[in-house]
Amino acid sequence: MDAQSYTAQERRAANQVWAAAGAYGFEPLFLARYTDGTTDFYMNTVVGLIHKYYGDALIRSIFDAWDGDLRQTMLDDMTWLYLENAAYRLELPRRPVLEALRHAHADYFFAIQYKLSRQEWMAKNQLVYTMQAARWRRVLGRSDPVMTPYESGLAAALSPEKAPAAEQLKAEILSIYAKFNLFDGTVHQRAALHLHLDGLLAKLATKAMPTQMIKTDRVTVEHSSSVDAVGGGLAVDKRRAHITLKQNAAQDRAYIESCFGRSLYPPERLRKAEQELCVGDHLGCHLWFSAGVPSPEQAPTPEAKHLAEQAELQADRNRAYYAKNRELHRSVVLRLTEQIRNCILVHQQPNARVARSGNLNAGRIWRAPLLNDDRVFLCAEEENQPSFTVDLLLDASASRLHCQEVIAAQGSILAQSLAACGIPVRVSSFSSLRGYTVLRVLKGFADKNLQNINRYFASGWNRDGLALRAAGDLLQYAPGPAPRHLLIVLTDASPNDSRRIPPSAENPLGCGYEDAAGVADTAAQVRALQRMGIRVSAVFMGEDSSAGAAAQIYGKNMARIRGMDQLARAAGRLIQNEIRELGD
Repeated sequence: MDAQSYTAQERRAANQVWAAAGAYGFEPLFLARYTDGTTDFYMNTVVGLIHKYYGDALIRSIFDAWDGDLRQTMLDDMTWLYLENAAYRLELPRRPVLEALRHAHADYFFAIQYKLSRQEWMAKNQLVYTMQAARWRRVLGRSDPVMTPYESGLAAALSPEKAPAAEQLKAEILSIYAKFNLFDGTVHQRAALHLHLDGLLAKLATKAMPTQMIKTDRVTVEHSSSVDAVGGGLAVDKRRAHITLKQNAAQDRAYIESCFGRSLYPPERLRKAEQELCVGDHLGCHLWFSAGVPSPEQAPTPEAKHLAEQAELQADRNRAYYAKNRELHRSVVLRLTEQIRNCILVHQQPNARVARSGNLNAGRIWRAPLLNDDRVFLCAEEENQPSFTVDLLLDASASRLHCQEVIAAQGSILAQSLAACGIPVRVSSFSSLRGYTVLRVLKGFADKNLQNINRYFASGWNRDGLALRAAGDLLQYAPGPAPRHLLIVLTDASPNDSRRIPPSAENPLGCGYEDAAGVADTAAQVRALQRMGIRVSAVFMGEDSSAGAAAQIYGKNMARIRGMDQLARAAGRLIQNEIRELGD
């Protein structure tokens, strides 16, 4: 909520505040709006009620207490949770309709979450979100999200059974923040960064600055509402793991291992991969390859245990979504399997073996009279050895939060169809955080169990170019049982990472790994893999604004889908094209 000059929407919001307050002519200190710009009727009602019961001077003095503090935004949001509870308890006996309004507001809070953009998700304060989720789940009569004792205590403190009197309000709020180490009464401002530049850099900086870019690197598991969005299914469960990575490099590495399991690579091989791949635009970045096997040397931290718990909850949702739509998924698997199998029969000749019957092999006829060897015939192998392998690479960044169950199902469907045709398939996911690009192998080539694909969850950022480099390196390290390789990426074609592209001769200030720079790097890496003999294709499921980027990155080897029913046709066409090329 912010103080605003009056536009048409804000005039409407002000009228809502005045109506709740039962007074007109004053200028509201706050107006409430949703992220899409529309007015928030319930919270504007709360603003009016706070004016009615406590007056503007007291409320202004409360928010002024931490004005300019590092945590100002967080404290503002927490305070409005406290004030909402107070206004509701004070006014409900006089205005029973508040209960229905509050319930509708809670419903909207959860319904809007799957529509948020990646930037909106990453900008969220995790503690504030947990408090909001706890509040509105209770309003809807649901169980609390998973919370630490600290979080449970804070949620209770923000929802006292009795609203405080005006003379106690400020002291009560400040005592809560002091108790939970959120604000000690002294404003702590962010230290300013001063750079002194001369010459060319100074000229460039005057064009590029002032700029403020604040990004967060947190490992989170957010349970999306896509199951509910398609109707029915499980109730929305907005449980979130709240983990902040440390700044120390050694601690970062230990934390990554604690959360994602030990590295698939031996230390020397991992060091070699980083030396070769983390160069150029990825200088200073790190890699981690994991199959989720816990490390015997690295004990899981409490945060890692929390993450594992949340990841398991998401796996349950993935399984529930697949089961709920089993008939649709089964039909997609059957159609895709038939397309792939027919294409293989047409474009790949079966392997032949020497035999005592079959088609006569003229080149071996001499062996019959001279060596008394009657194996002068060729017959088809009953089970052909595969001529190529497939790597499925699933984007697991925070931009996929709203469709995690769908992506897990897509990975399972593609893996089932390929395996049914005798094609070895490996399924991995990728995300990046605090400079580490993590490749998680969910299913290996030799793994017959497809259930592990449900371990997919979305979190963090996505440095697509480095992820593709890592996928190419994994193919060299563990190539599978066939000489040729096809890499299929399930993506929204929106590379974005918190670690910037470092300065270079062409770009003295560096730039963010996003937009045109991220797309150009990813496209270059696709071409590099193709030069290595790896076929690269993509199934694109993203926004219209990213369609051009997807075409730039993957060219004609890209198929766009908008729903599960389009997967068989789109993926089938891609795989058929690759089989034709591989069969030539």
